[in-house]
Amino acid sequence: MRLVLVCALIFPLAAHAGDGARDPVLDAAPVADVKHLQGQLDPALIQAVAAAQKAEAPPAAPAQAFSGAPAFSSANAAIMTAAFDEAQVPDCLHSQGLKRQPTFFLAGYLALPFIAVAKLRGKCQ
Repeated sequence: MRLVLVCALIFPLAAHAGDGARDPVLDAAPVADVKHLQGQLDPALIQAVAAAQKAEAPPAAPAQAFSGAPAFSSANAAIMTAAFDEAQVPDCLHSQGLKRQPTFFLAGYLALPFIAVAKLRGKCQ
């Protein structure tokens, strides 16, 4: 039984040891080899590729530009302002201090201990 356990532990290590995977970034061809290959390219092929690139349509602009509505309209600004105000962490001693801290059924002076709990939990500043 021990032999099976030892083989089960050693086999994956031995399988990965002979993997020999090479990283293409680290094994990049030196610059001299690239320069040597550039001289062997067909000039007609280079011109054909350049012509094909010129004939391609330019990339399409984002859909927002074609919708007719400005990107920063007053409706979008109002939504962003409301989201920003909601995301702000409130001050513990002000009216919104327990906005993210549940006080269960307690309210008023009975909820005062929850201010300390909210401060410790990071629900308010």
